Amino acid sequence: MTLDANSKNLLFIVVMQIGGVFTCVVAVKTGITWIKRVIEKHGEDITKLQDKL
Repeated sequence: MTLDANSKNLLFIVVMQIGGVFTCVVAVKTGITWIKRVIEKHGEDITKLQDKL
């Protein structure tokens, strides 16, 4: 019975770890996309300022 409980606990921990890694990957991709959008927006603003000068 103890081995069964330990196996279930181990499986639960592994599933949680995989979920955590997946969440981190999604967060990093979202962050990179957001940073790219900010850079693109500021790049457009800089271009507009250069046109005015």
